[in-house]
Amino acid sequence: MVDRTPRLGLGTYERGDDWDHTDTVEAVDERAIVHGPIADRPAEGEYDDELYHATDQGLTWRWDAASGDWKHFSGLGCADHPVPGTSHFEAARLVHARTEETPVWNVEAHGIEGDGETEVGQAVHELLETVDGAGGGIVYFPPGRYLLERTPLVGDDTMLLGAGRATVFDGPRPDGEEGRALLSNRGYDATGYAGASNWGVRNVRIDAPDATGIMPAHAENVRLENIYGDRVHYHHIDVVSSKNVVVNGYWATRGGEGESDAPVQFDVQRPGTAWNSVWDGRGDSLVADDGTPTRNCTLSNFEIDPTNGPEYGVHLHRGRTESITIEDGYITGCQYTAIRTDPDEPVADLRIDGVSCIENARGITTGHAESGRRELTISDVTIRTDDDGLAAGSGLYASGFDGAVLSNVIVDGEFTNAIIFDDMVDLQLSTVTAKGANHQGFRFREHVDATLTTARASNCGTVGLYVGSDSSVAYGGVSFDDVGTTVVVDGATREWVTSSES
Repeated sequence: MVDRTPRLGLGTYERGDDWDHTDTVEAVDERAIVHGPIADRPAEGEYDDELYHATDQGLTWRWDAASGDWKHFSGLGCADHPVPGTSHFEAARLVHARTEETPVWNVEAHGIEGDGETEVGQAVHELLETVDGAGGGIVYFPPGRYLLERTPLVGDDTMLLGAGRATVFDGPRPDGEEGRALLSNRGYDATGYAGASNWGVRNVRIDAPDATGIMPAHAENVRLENIYGDRVHYHHIDVVSSKNVVVNGYWATRGGEGESDAPVQFDVQRPGTAWNSVWDGRGDSLVADDGTPTRNCTLSNFEIDPTNGPEYGVHLHRGRTESITIEDGYITGCQYTAIRTDPDEPVADLRIDGVSCIENARGITTGHAESGRRELTISDVTIRTDDDGLAAGSGLYASGFDGAVLSNVIVDGEFTNAIIFDDMVDLQLSTVTAKGANHQGFRFREHVDATLTTARASNCGTVGLYVGSDSSVAYGGVSFDDVGTTVVVDGATREWVTSSES
C-alpha cells in the first residue's frame, strides 16, 4: 500500500539522499511528498505538481496536469532503475511496447553519451544484453550522435526509441570492412525465423557512410518507424530472411555510397551468400545462409529522394520473397529503376499501391523469369520521367507471373517502350495509360495471356499495341492517339476487339 501520510510539515520538504545537498526549501505544493514503491504510484496525480517519491527507484516524480503524465523531478537513480528520458507511462503509450509497466532505460544513465566523439557501440550492446535479460523494455537515446563501432544486437520485446532526427546513429568501420550492419538482432545466425522477435527501432536518423543501417535477420515481428536516412554505405534498411517486418515512416535523402546502393532492400540469405554480416569490433559474422524467404513485409508512408543517384530505390534481392507490400510512397532520382526484383528469382504476392515513381530511368522492373512467380498487383501508380536523357528501357516491365492485375496505372515518358510483359498467365489490365514512349506503348512480347480494357496509348513512336509471338490479348475500350500504328499482331488477338480505332 502507498503511504500517503505526510512525512514533513506542510509548506516544506527536505532534500534527502537523492539530492546533491540537504536543506529546507519552499515546497512545490502545500502537501507533503508521498512515498512508496513505483508499482504503487497512481496512474494519475490528485493535483498539479504533486510529488511521489519511488522508494525502490530513488527517484522523485512530479505530476504534470497539463500533459497528464508523471515527469522525472529529481534523483539520479541507479543501474537497476535508471533515470528515464521520459516516464515509462508516456513512452509505453507512444510506442505501444508491451505494457505500461515496461521499464525505460535511458542510455545516458549508463554512461553512454552521444557526443559524436566517443565510441559507444560495445556499451550499447552490453546494455541491450541487460535489457534482454530483464525481459525487454524501451531503450531511450536522447538527442546526440552515437558512434556504434560494433553492431549492437537487439533482443526480444525491445524498442529502441530516439528523439527524431536529433538522435543520430553512425557506424565507423575499419578500411575494407565497410558495409557491416549498424544495428541487427540477436539470433541473426539462427535458421528460419528463430532470431529475436517483437522488437523495433523508432525516431532515429541514420548517418553512417561506413555501415549498412538496420538489418533484421532471421527475425520476426519487427517495426521500424520514423527512420530518417542520410549517408549510408549500402542500405538504410536491409531486411534479410525475416518475416512480419513493417517499415512505416521512412525518408531517405541519399542512397548507398557503396556498390549495392538501394536505400531499402528485401533480401534473402541464400546458401553461399558472402554479404550481410554483423561487426563485433574485431571481425564480422555472416547471417545464417539457409535461404529462408523474406515474407509478409510492408514498406509504407515513405519518400526516397536521394541526391547521389543510386541504382535502385527499393530492391527485392537474392532469393524468394513472399507477400511484400510497397505502398503510399514516392521514389525519385534512381539511375536504373525505382522498384526492382532480380531476374529469375521467385516472387509471390507482390503488391505495389499508391506509389509515385518520378524522374527515374525506369519505374518498376521485375526482371525476366519464365515461370515460378504468382500474384502481382500494381494499382494507383504513376511512373513519369520528363528527362529524355534519363529515361531508358521500359517504364514498367513484368515477367513470369501467374495472375497479375494492373489498375489505375500511368506510364509517361520517353522510355524505349512504356509497358512490356513476358511469360504472363491471366494478366488483367484496366484503366492503364501508356504515353510518350519512343517505340511501343503496350508490348505483350512473348507467351502472354492478357485482357486490356479502358486503356490509352498516346504519343508512341511506332506502335500503340503490339502482340508478340505465342501471345494472346483480348482488348476493348482502348484509345489510340498520335501513334505510328495502332495494333501489330504477330501472335493472336482474341474475339473481343472494340477499341476506338480497331
